[in-house]
Amino acid sequence: MSEQNVENLEPGEFFEAAPLAVKCKNCETEFTGHYCNNCGQSVKDFDRPFKVLIFDIAGTMWALDTRLFKTLKAIFLKPGEVPLDYVHGKRARYMPPFRLYIFISFIFFMLMNITFKSSFNEADKQEGPRIENVITINGSANGEEIDPADAKKAEDVITSINEDKQYYSSRFFSLMSWSLFILMPLFASFLWIMFRKYQRYFLGHFIFAINLHSFLFILFILILVVNLIFPDKSSAYEAWLLMLYPVYIVSGSRKLYGARWKTIVLRTLLVQILYFIIVLIAITILFYLTFKELF
Repeated sequence: MSEQNVENLEPGEFFEAAPLAVKCKNCETEFTGHYCNNCGQSVKDFDRPFKVLIFDIAGTMWALDTRLFKTLKAIFLKPGEVPLDYVHGKRARYMPPFRLYIFISFIFFMLMNITFKSSFNEADKQEGPRIENVITINGSANGEEIDPADAKKAEDVITSINEDKQYYSSRFFSLMSWSLFILMPLFASFLWIMFRKYQRYFLGHFIFAINLHSFLFILFILILVVNLIFPDKSSAYEAWLLMLYPVYIVSGSRKLYGARWKTIVLRTLLVQILYFIIVLIAITILFYLTFKELF
Protein backbone atom coordinates (compact mmCIF):
# COMPACT_ATOMS: atom_id res chain seq x y z
CA MET A 1 0.00 0.00 0.00
CA SER A 2 1.37 3.42 -0.96
CA GLU A 3 2.09 6.23 1.52
CA GLN A 4 -0.84 8.22 0.11
CA ASN A 5 -3.26 5.41 0.78
CA VAL A 6 -1.89 5.03 4.29
CA GLU A 7 -2.47 8.74 4.97
CA ASN A 8 -6.10 8.45 3.77
CA LEU A 9 -6.94 5.78 6.36
CA GLU A 10 -9.49 6.80 8.97
CA PRO A 11 -8.47 6.69 12.65
CA GLY A 12 -8.72 3.15 13.99
CA GLU A 13 -8.78 1.66 10.47
CA PHE A 14 -6.24 -1.03 9.60
CA PHE A 15 -5.06 -2.45 6.34
CA GLU A 16 -4.05 -5.98 5.54
CA ALA A 17 -0.70 -6.66 4.00
CA ALA A 18 -0.80 -8.60 0.74
CA PRO A 19 -0.10 -12.31 1.34
CA LEU A 20 3.47 -13.25 0.60
CA ALA A 21 4.14 -15.61 -2.28
CA VAL A 22 5.94 -18.83 -1.42
CA LYS A 23 7.75 -21.31 -3.61
CA CYS A 24 6.67 -24.95 -3.54
CA LYS A 25 9.55 -27.21 -2.54
CA ASN A 26 8.14 -30.00 -4.69
CA CYS A 27 7.55 -28.34 -8.08
CA GLU A 28 8.98 -24.82 -7.44
CA THR A 29 5.70 -23.12 -8.37
CA GLU A 30 5.15 -19.73 -6.74
CA PHE A 31 1.76 -19.35 -5.07
CA THR A 32 -0.03 -17.85 -2.08
CA GLY A 33 -1.93 -19.81 0.55
CA HIS A 34 -1.38 -23.09 2.32
CA TYR A 35 -1.36 -25.49 -0.66
CA CYS A 36 0.43 -25.44 -3.98
CA ASN A 37 -1.82 -24.58 -6.93
CA ASN A 38 0.13 -26.93 -9.20
CA CYS A 39 0.81 -30.14 -7.24
CA GLY A 40 -1.30 -29.66 -4.11
CA GLN A 41 1.55 -30.08 -1.61
CA SER A 42 1.10 -28.33 1.72
CA VAL A 43 3.44 -25.49 2.66
CA LYS A 44 3.78 -27.08 6.08
CA ASP A 45 7.46 -27.53 6.82
CA PHE A 46 8.55 -30.74 8.50
CA ASP A 47 12.20 -29.72 8.67
CA ARG A 48 11.82 -28.41 12.20
CA PRO A 49 13.20 -29.26 15.65
CA PHE A 50 12.10 -32.65 16.95
CA LYS A 51 10.24 -31.26 19.96
CA VAL A 52 8.16 -29.04 17.64
CA LEU A 53 7.15 -32.08 15.59
CA ILE A 54 6.24 -33.99 18.77
CA PHE A 55 3.96 -31.20 19.94
CA ASP A 56 2.42 -30.97 16.47
CA ILE A 57 1.70 -34.73 16.33
CA ALA A 58 0.36 -34.71 19.90
CA GLY A 59 -1.97 -31.86 19.03
CA THR A 60 -3.28 -33.70 15.98
CA MET A 61 -3.87 -36.89 17.99
CA TRP A 62 -5.63 -34.93 20.74
CA ALA A 63 -7.91 -33.27 18.20
CA LEU A 64 -8.69 -36.70 16.67
CA ASP A 65 -9.43 -38.22 20.08
CA THR A 66 -11.66 -35.30 21.01
CA ARG A 67 -13.65 -35.60 17.80
CA LEU A 68 -13.88 -39.37 18.20
CA PHE A 69 -15.30 -38.99 21.70
CA LYS A 70 -17.77 -36.32 20.61
CA THR A 71 -18.88 -38.41 17.63
CA LEU A 72 -19.41 -41.58 19.67
CA LYS A 73 -21.26 -39.59 22.32
CA ALA A 74 -23.56 -38.07 19.71
CA ILE A 75 -24.15 -41.41 18.00
CA PHE A 76 -25.08 -43.18 21.24
CA LEU A 77 -26.95 -40.49 23.13
CA LYS A 78 -28.45 -38.42 20.31
CA PRO A 79 -29.52 -40.70 17.43
CA GLY A 80 -29.94 -38.85 14.16
CA GLU A 81 -28.11 -35.72 15.29
CA VAL A 82 -24.86 -36.37 13.40
CA PRO A 83 -26.49 -36.69 9.93
CA LEU A 84 -28.74 -33.71 10.72
CA ASP A 85 -25.71 -31.59 11.65
CA TYR A 86 -23.94 -32.70 8.47
CA VAL A 87 -26.91 -31.60 6.38
CA HIS A 88 -26.78 -28.20 8.09
CA GLY A 89 -23.03 -27.89 7.51
CA LYS A 90 -21.88 -28.52 11.10
CA ARG A 91 -19.18 -31.08 10.36
CA ALA A 92 -15.92 -29.90 11.97
CA ARG A 93 -16.94 -31.12 15.42
CA TYR A 94 -17.24 -34.75 14.30
CA MET A 95 -14.85 -37.42 13.11
CA PRO A 96 -15.53 -38.20 9.42
CA PRO A 97 -18.31 -40.84 9.50
CA PHE A 98 -16.73 -43.20 7.00
CA ARG A 99 -13.39 -43.11 8.81
CA LEU A 100 -15.19 -43.93 12.06
CA TYR A 101 -17.04 -46.79 10.38
CA ILE A 102 -13.79 -48.26 9.02
CA PHE A 103 -12.23 -48.07 12.49
CA ILE A 104 -15.22 -49.75 14.18
CA SER A 105 -15.68 -52.40 11.46
CA PHE A 106 -11.98 -53.30 11.69
CA ILE A 107 -12.36 -53.98 15.43
CA PHE A 108 -15.59 -55.92 14.85
CA PHE A 109 -14.23 -58.27 12.18
CA MET A 110 -11.01 -58.73 14.12
CA LEU A 111 -12.99 -59.84 17.18
CA MET A 112 -15.12 -62.10 15.00
CA ASN A 113 -12.00 -63.83 13.72
CA ILE A 114 -10.65 -64.20 17.25
CA THR A 115 -13.98 -65.61 18.45
CA PHE A 116 -14.17 -68.17 15.64
CA LYS A 117 -10.56 -69.24 16.13
CA SER A 118 -11.23 -69.70 19.84
CA SER A 119 -14.33 -71.76 19.03
CA PHE A 120 -12.37 -73.90 16.60
CA ASN A 121 -9.68 -74.57 19.19
CA GLU A 122 -12.28 -75.58 21.77
CA ALA A 123 -14.01 -77.86 19.25
CA ASP A 124 -10.73 -79.59 18.40
CA LYS A 125 -10.14 -80.34 22.09
CA GLN A 126 -13.56 -81.92 22.61
CA GLU A 127 -14.33 -85.52 21.80
CA GLY A 128 -17.42 -86.09 19.71
CA PRO A 129 -18.77 -87.33 16.39
CA ARG A 130 -16.33 -86.92 13.56
CA ILE A 131 -16.90 -86.70 9.81
CA GLU A 132 -16.89 -90.48 9.41
CA ASN A 133 -19.93 -90.64 11.70
CA VAL A 134 -21.86 -88.39 9.33
CA ILE A 135 -20.75 -89.79 6.00
CA THR A 136 -19.58 -93.38 6.29
CA ILE A 137 -17.22 -95.20 3.99
CA ASN A 138 -19.96 -97.43 2.59
CA GLY A 139 -21.80 -94.41 1.21
CA SER A 140 -24.67 -93.83 3.64
CA ALA A 141 -25.80 -90.67 5.40
CA ASN A 142 -28.39 -90.70 8.18
CA GLY A 143 -29.28 -94.27 7.30
CA GLU A 144 -30.01 -93.57 3.62
CA GLU A 145 -27.96 -94.94 0.76
CA ILE A 146 -26.29 -92.33 -1.45
CA ASP A 147 -23.99 -92.42 -4.43
CA PRO A 148 -20.50 -93.45 -3.24
CA ALA A 149 -18.93 -90.83 -5.54
CA ASP A 150 -21.08 -88.08 -4.00
CA ALA A 151 -20.30 -89.35 -0.52
CA LYS A 152 -16.56 -89.29 -1.23
CA LYS A 153 -16.77 -85.80 -2.70
CA ALA A 154 -18.75 -84.49 0.28
CA GLU A 155 -16.31 -86.11 2.69
CA ASP A 156 -13.35 -84.52 0.88
CA VAL A 157 -15.00 -81.09 0.99
CA ILE A 158 -15.79 -81.31 4.70
CA THR A 159 -12.30 -82.64 5.43
CA SER A 160 -10.69 -79.75 3.51
CA ILE A 161 -12.78 -77.19 5.39
CA ASN A 162 -12.06 -78.88 8.71
CA GLU A 163 -8.31 -78.93 8.10
CA ASP A 164 -8.14 -75.26 7.07
CA LYS A 165 -11.21 -73.76 8.74
CA GLN A 166 -9.38 -70.68 10.04
CA TYR A 167 -8.38 -69.76 6.49
CA TYR A 168 -11.95 -70.07 5.21
CA SER A 169 -13.43 -68.13 8.12
CA SER A 170 -10.92 -65.30 7.63
CA ARG A 171 -11.64 -65.29 3.91
CA PHE A 172 -15.40 -65.13 4.49
CA PHE A 173 -15.14 -62.23 6.95
CA SER A 174 -12.79 -60.38 4.62
CA LEU A 175 -15.30 -60.68 1.77
CA MET A 176 -18.10 -59.69 4.14
CA SER A 177 -16.32 -56.53 5.24
CA TRP A 178 -15.81 -55.45 1.64
CA SER A 179 -19.37 -56.31 0.62
CA LEU A 180 -20.76 -53.93 3.25
CA PHE A 181 -19.11 -51.04 1.40
CA ILE A 182 -21.44 -51.87 -1.49
CA LEU A 183 -24.50 -52.65 0.61
CA MET A 184 -24.35 -49.50 2.72
CA PRO A 185 -25.11 -47.07 -0.15
CA LEU A 186 -27.91 -49.45 -1.13
CA PHE A 187 -29.32 -49.20 2.39
CA ALA A 188 -29.04 -45.40 2.18
CA SER A 189 -30.92 -45.56 -1.14
CA PHE A 190 -33.78 -47.40 0.58
CA LEU A 191 -33.89 -44.66 3.21
CA TRP A 192 -33.87 -41.98 0.51
CA ILE A 193 -36.75 -43.66 -1.34
CA MET A 194 -38.84 -43.89 1.82
CA PHE A 195 -38.00 -40.50 3.32
CA ARG A 196 -37.03 -38.26 0.40
CA LYS A 197 -40.08 -36.12 1.16
CA TYR A 198 -38.59 -35.27 4.56
CA GLN A 199 -34.89 -35.19 3.60
CA ARG A 200 -34.31 -34.25 0.00
CA TYR A 201 -30.60 -34.84 -0.43
CA PHE A 202 -28.84 -38.20 -0.35
CA LEU A 203 -26.06 -37.05 2.04
CA GLY A 204 -28.23 -37.12 5.15
CA HIS A 205 -29.50 -40.63 4.39
CA PHE A 206 -25.98 -41.88 3.66
CA ILE A 207 -24.50 -40.46 6.89
CA PHE A 208 -27.41 -41.96 8.81
CA ALA A 209 -26.80 -45.36 7.18
CA ILE A 210 -23.13 -45.20 8.20
CA ASN A 211 -24.08 -44.30 11.78
CA LEU A 212 -26.59 -47.17 11.93
CA HIS A 213 -23.98 -49.70 10.81
CA SER A 214 -21.43 -48.25 13.24
CA PHE A 215 -23.92 -48.42 16.12
CA LEU A 216 -24.86 -52.02 15.29
CA PHE A 217 -21.20 -53.04 15.06
CA ILE A 218 -20.51 -51.45 18.45
CA LEU A 219 -23.31 -53.54 19.97
CA PHE A 220 -21.79 -56.68 18.43
CA ILE A 221 -18.36 -55.66 19.71
CA LEU A 222 -19.71 -55.38 23.26
CA ILE A 223 -21.32 -58.82 22.96
CA LEU A 224 -18.14 -60.39 21.56
CA VAL A 225 -15.99 -58.82 24.28
CA VAL A 226 -18.27 -60.18 27.00
CA ASN A 227 -18.11 -63.68 25.48
CA LEU A 228 -14.33 -63.54 25.14
CA ILE A 229 -13.90 -62.41 28.74
CA PHE A 230 -16.41 -64.92 30.12
CA PRO A 231 -16.28 -67.91 27.74
CA ASP A 232 -17.79 -70.36 30.25
CA LYS A 233 -20.85 -68.35 31.24
CA SER A 234 -24.17 -70.18 31.07
CA SER A 235 -26.42 -67.23 30.10
CA ALA A 236 -26.48 -64.79 27.21
CA TYR A 237 -28.08 -61.70 28.70
CA GLU A 238 -25.73 -59.49 26.69
CA ALA A 239 -27.66 -60.44 23.54
CA TRP A 240 -30.46 -58.19 24.75
CA LEU A 241 -28.26 -55.28 23.72
CA LEU A 242 -29.40 -55.90 20.15
CA MET A 243 -32.87 -54.71 21.16
CA LEU A 244 -31.39 -51.22 21.25
CA TYR A 245 -31.02 -51.24 17.46
CA PRO A 246 -34.73 -50.98 16.51
CA VAL A 247 -35.16 -48.30 19.18
CA TYR A 248 -32.15 -46.48 17.78
CA ILE A 249 -33.24 -46.51 14.14
CA VAL A 250 -36.77 -45.34 14.99
CA SER A 251 -35.64 -42.53 17.30
CA GLY A 252 -32.85 -41.50 14.91
CA SER A 253 -35.25 -41.42 11.96
CA ARG A 254 -37.65 -39.31 13.99
CA LYS A 255 -34.86 -36.84 14.73
CA LEU A 256 -33.56 -36.70 11.16
CA TYR A 257 -36.81 -36.78 9.19
CA GLY A 258 -39.30 -35.29 11.63
CA ALA A 259 -42.17 -37.46 10.38
CA ARG A 260 -44.96 -38.90 12.50
CA TRP A 261 -44.15 -41.89 14.67
CA LYS A 262 -46.45 -44.19 12.70
CA THR A 263 -44.83 -43.21 9.42
CA ILE A 264 -41.36 -43.66 10.91
CA VAL A 265 -42.07 -47.13 12.33
CA LEU A 266 -43.73 -48.51 9.20
CA ARG A 267 -41.19 -47.18 6.74
CA THR A 268 -38.12 -48.09 8.76
CA LEU A 269 -39.56 -51.60 9.20
CA LEU A 270 -39.98 -51.91 5.44
CA VAL A 271 -36.43 -50.65 4.88
CA GLN A 272 -35.06 -53.21 7.34
CA ILE A 273 -36.98 -56.08 5.72
CA LEU A 274 -35.72 -55.16 2.25
CA TYR A 275 -32.17 -54.77 3.52
CA PHE A 276 -32.34 -58.06 5.44
CA ILE A 277 -33.32 -59.88 2.26
CA ILE A 278 -30.43 -58.26 0.38
CA VAL A 279 -28.00 -59.21 3.17
CA LEU A 280 -29.17 -62.85 3.08
CA ILE A 281 -28.61 -62.95 -0.68
CA ALA A 282 -25.16 -61.37 -0.20
CA ILE A 283 -24.21 -63.92 2.48
CA THR A 284 -25.23 -66.76 0.16
CA ILE A 285 -23.03 -65.33 -2.59
CA LEU A 286 -20.16 -64.86 -0.13
CA PHE A 287 -20.38 -68.48 0.98
CA TYR A 288 -20.13 -69.54 -2.66
CA LEU A 289 -17.13 -67.26 -3.27
CA THR A 290 -15.44 -68.53 -0.11
CA PHE A 291 -15.79 -72.24 -0.86
CA LYS A 292 -16.08 -72.30 -4.67
CA GLU A 293 -12.57 -73.73 -5.11
CA LEU A 294 -13.68 -76.89 -3.28
CA PHE A 295 -16.43 -77.72 -5.79
